[in-house]
Amino acid sequence: MADDPGGGASSPQAGLAPANTPPPIVLIPLQTKNKSTFTVEIPRWLGWLFIISASSFLLFLSAFVAYRLMVPRFNVLPEILEDLGVDGVVMFRQYDRDDDGYLSLDEFEPLAHRLLETNETHIYDVPIEDDDHVVTLKTYFTPLILSSMSKDLNDVFGGSMNSLIGLQEWTKVFVEWKNFAARDFKAFLPENIALGEVYGISGFGSSSEDLKGATLSSNRYYPPKLYDDGILIHRILSMFHPRVFILSRFAPQGSVACIRAYNEEYLDIVFRVHAEFQLNEPPRYPFWFTPAQFAGNLVISRDGSNVVYFRMFVPTEQKLNIDMEWLNGPREHESMEVDIGRLPLMEVNMTAPSFAAMENGEDQREMQKTDPVQLMEDLAAIQWDEEISVVEARRILELKLYPFKKVPYFNFTDAYDRAKIEKKLVHSILLWGALDDQSC
Repeated sequence: MADDPGGGASSPQAGLAPANTPPPIVLIPLQTKNKSTFTVEIPRWLGWLFIISASSFLLFLSAFVAYRLMVPRFNVLPEILEDLGVDGVVMFRQYDRDDDGYLSLDEFEPLAHRLLETNETHIYDVPIEDDDHVVTLKTYFTPLILSSMSKDLNDVFGGSMNSLIGLQEWTKVFVEWKNFAARDFKAFLPENIALGEVYGISGFGSSSEDLKGATLSSNRYYPPKLYDDGILIHRILSMFHPRVFILSRFAPQGSVACIRAYNEEYLDIVFRVHAEFQLNEPPRYPFWFTPAQFAGNLVISRDGSNVVYFRMFVPTEQKLNIDMEWLNGPREHESMEVDIGRLPLMEVNMTAPSFAAMENGEDQREMQKTDPVQLMEDLAAIQWDEEISVVEARRILELKLYPFKKVPYFNFTDAYDRAKIEKKLVHSILLWGALDDQSC
């Protein structure tokens, strides 16, 4: 008997899917003038499954990459850990820059410097004796203007191994003020009193004479130990940053001075220091920060017992006054980056006239005194028997360090005026930095 179409329940029709079954993929032909095309309809659950799977894969990949970057790629055997200890393994990994469990010659080079130097950063504590005078020095520092660099820091190699981190983090001085013994400044005194005669005050002593004129390695972190008069300059400059090299990698190396003025009691000494700073430590690659120069002036008694005036600073007359060099890889000649920039302020000054270490039974060696008015009055009260100008004294030092300056150089506008007078042609040289300091 046939089923009544309008009646009660009827049997399922052949070919229909159950109600709880997802809709199938349907291929619908689309007719065009020349050909047929098909539209593929994918179930929503399948699309979500694909998105979740892809997201999970990318998350796993990111975690794996982060793990490989943060965790060393080699395992330390228990017996090696027992022999070396945790400190030994940590030290090894500091120099194993690629975490492969081996030190290449390039990776070993800075470690060799460290082993030969017997210590990381040398501290030279020189006591102030009871019968000495105390000199208080204070530092002033404004960080490098990063926008003055030619490179876009956003494009420089970043991450945990970013070589510029040391520069970016150096925002204040290492020591704000410090007391020195007046007799320490005897290091600036010459053997003979001669107006305008140049003599060395660091970098030319017995401990470094064999290094004079040599180009030194850039793959280093810690300064060599000092044994001569360079210790005082090192102590002063380390107030800015602890890793200071008073013998720079390139010429001119060391520090020179000359007597600007003198009388029977005092000497006025003008000096020029070339030094540089290493801003990074392992495992980051070295970053060298080289000021154009440190210009300075010292007024001291002939016997070195009393210091009247002291100032040392990085000149700011030039638009760019800092040279920077850093490594982005283990090989110095292949991975060296260079740039120059502007440092607004880097200066260390004497804050008051030197004073007795012991006065009326009171120990004043740790006392910070500030009296700039009295300092300048004492300086102005000195009458000199013989003297030359500060400009002339600095010119003498410049010629000693840069013999090519014996040929006069003129700026762009002055050169044309001079050429008209002498009826000569103009040879124009365009420079990024300055040839007569370390900012180039």
